[in-house]
Amino acid sequence: MSGAAVAAAAALAAVGHLFLWLSCINRLHGWAGPRRLIDALTLACFGLLAGVPLALAGGLAAQAWQSGSPAALGTGLATATSHPYAVACVVVGALGIVLKTLWIEPRRYDRRVLLDWKADVDDRLLGAAERPIAGVVTQLLDRIPRNEALLLSTDRKQLGLSRLPARLEGLRLVHLSDLHLTGRLTRPFYARMVETTNELEPDVICLTGDLIEHEACWPWLTDPLGRLRARLGVFFVLGNHDYYIAADETRRRLEDCGFVSLTGRWVRRVWDGAEVLLAGNELPWSPPPTSLGALRPAPAPRPPDAAPDALRIVLCHTPDQFGWCCRAQADLALAGHTHGGQVQIPWLGSLASPSLHGTRYACGVFRRGQTVLHVTRGIAGKTPLRYRCPPEIAVLQLASALRDARVRSPLPATS
Repeated sequence: MSGAAVAAAAALAAVGHLFLWLSCINRLHGWAGPRRLIDALTLACFGLLAGVPLALAGGLAAQAWQSGSPAALGTGLATATSHPYAVACVVVGALGIVLKTLWIEPRRYDRRVLLDWKADVDDRLLGAAERPIAGVVTQLLDRIPRNEALLLSTDRKQLGLSRLPARLEGLRLVHLSDLHLTGRLTRPFYARMVETTNELEPDVICLTGDLIEHEACWPWLTDPLGRLRARLGVFFVLGNHDYYIAADETRRRLEDCGFVSLTGRWVRRVWDGAEVLLAGNELPWSPPPTSLGALRPAPAPRPPDAAPDALRIVLCHTPDQFGWCCRAQADLALAGHTHGGQVQIPWLGSLASPSLHGTRYACGVFRRGQTVLHVTRGIAGKTPLRYRCPPEIAVLQLASALRDARVRSPLPATS
C-alpha cells in the first residue's frame, strides 16, 4: 500500500473512530436511564475515544524508537490500518461523511415548510464592560477564539402549516429552550434574552425545557425569566436537567409568574377566534400521569369539546418524540434538548447531539405528514462553548401555505 493510501486510510479510520464513539455518547444521552450510569458510560466512551489513538501513537513511537528508524512509523501505521477495528472505522468514516454531507445536512431545513428565514445576531454582550460569565471554566472557555456562547441570534422563520386556521395567519410564536440556569452564564445574560424577546412583542412564547439545574438560580425564574410577556400567554414543559433538582418547585415558581404548564396534558385556548389545543410531552424522563404521555401507536386522545379543525401544538423537550407528535396529529411540534450540537463543522454540521437519532434532529425544521417539527439551537448549555451555532431566540411566524422555497441559513460564517 502506498504512503498516500496509508495516510488516507488512517485519516478515514480516525474520522470513523470519532463518529463511532460520539454516536454512542449521543444515544446514551437520549436514553432516560439512571444519571450515574449514563455519566459512567459517557466517561468510558470518552476514555476509549481518546485512549485508542493515544495508545496507537505511543506504540508507533516506541516501535520507531526501538528500531532507530523513522520509516518504522510508516510501516507500523500500515500494519495498524489493516487491523479489523481500523478497517471497520474506515468504513464507518467513509459512510459517515457521505451520509452527513449528502443526506442529513441538506435535509436539515425542509424547504417545503421553511418559507423565509432571517437572523439578526446581537453581539453587545461580547463588548460589555463586565462579561456575564462566572467561574474559572467559563472564563477559560470564553477566551477561545470565535466562541459564540455570548451571542444572541434572533432567527425569524416563516413556517407553512397545512391546517392553519385563517384567523391565525401570521401568528408570531417565540420558541425558547435550554436556558440551563447554572450560574456559569450570569443573570445579565438572561436579562438581555428576556428584554430582546419582549421587544419582539410575540403573540405566544413557548419554553421547551432544561430551564434550570441549580437551586441557587431559582430566584432567576422570577426575575428575569418571569418578566417574559406575550399577548396570548407563555407555555412551558420541563426537560431532563430540570429533574436534577425539585421539578415541582420549578414548575410552581413558573406558574406563579403566570406561565402555563403543559406537563402531560392538553390545554384548550381560543386565539383570535380560532380554537387551539396545546399539549406537553416530557418523555422519556417524566411519563405524565395521564394517557397523554403513553408511547404507543395510537394517537393521543383529544378533548371531547375540541373542534376537529383545532390547531394542535405540542411542546416536547426532545425531538426524539417526533413520532409521538405525529401520532397526536400535531400541526406544530417544538423541541430543544440538542443545542444544535453547539459546535458545527463546515459541511459535516454537528457531531454531538444527545438523541437516539444522533445528529439527525440536532436543529432544524422537519415535516412528516401534517406535522411540522421545529428544533431550536437553544439558549445555553452546561458548557458555554459554541462555534457556528449561536444561541437562538426563534421567532416563528405561521403561514397556511406550503411551497418549494429555497432558503439558506442566514447565519454568517464566523471569521
